[in-house]
Amino acid sequence: MTETDPTHEEMHRPPDQWYDCTGFQRDLLLGIATHARLGQDAYGAALHEWLEARYPDDVNRSRVYTNLGHLDETGLVTRRPITDRKTAYELTDTARECLAAHGRLVEELDLPEMLPATPIE
Repeated sequence: MTETDPTHEEMHRPPDQWYDCTGFQRDLLLGIATHARLGQDAYGAALHEWLEARYPDDVNRSRVYTNLGHLDETGLVTRRPITDRKTAYELTDTARECLAAHGRLVEELDLPEMLPATPIE
């Protein structure tokens, strides 16, 4: 390994902004990434619908918009006007780096190996 090669920690540790996010904010980032991958605009109502399909309880719309505002303020998302009343949210490079590093951490866990061979009773 040369001095320019990243260490294991550097490759697998998300930027600090990831650890400053709540679980709900991380879910919003996943929702924005999912919409982008599908070629769809990630606007507030679409993200609300996406979260509602995954959460067991109702998701308050104002919670979605408040947290999107926080993600914008912390530099994890940017806003792009779609119409006068509709705004799309897009991941910044930092947010994509956060998600990628977190994905590498989860992948490294090798979860099937961690699960017991027989169900725990």
